[in-house]
Amino acid sequence: MITREDEANFPDFKTVLEAKQYFRKRYGKSYREGGREQLDENHICYFDEVDYQPVQISVFDDGSVLVHVVY
Repeated sequence: MITREDEANFPDFKTVLEAKQYFRKRYGKSYREGGREQLDENHICYFDEVDYQPVQISVFDDGSVLVHVVY
């Protein structure tokens, strides 16, 4: 399970690939990639999980990447 403290200490991801590689390395087989959805014209969200805990990786058209863990 990812704690709020873990989330607060995530690195500043520059790309979605960098974020996914971080989760694969840190959480191993507990990390599962899910689907993705275009939420609007400048926002794509990837719906992944760690031990069934939802992890949302958002990518915006300006290149910014935000990670949100659902508790």
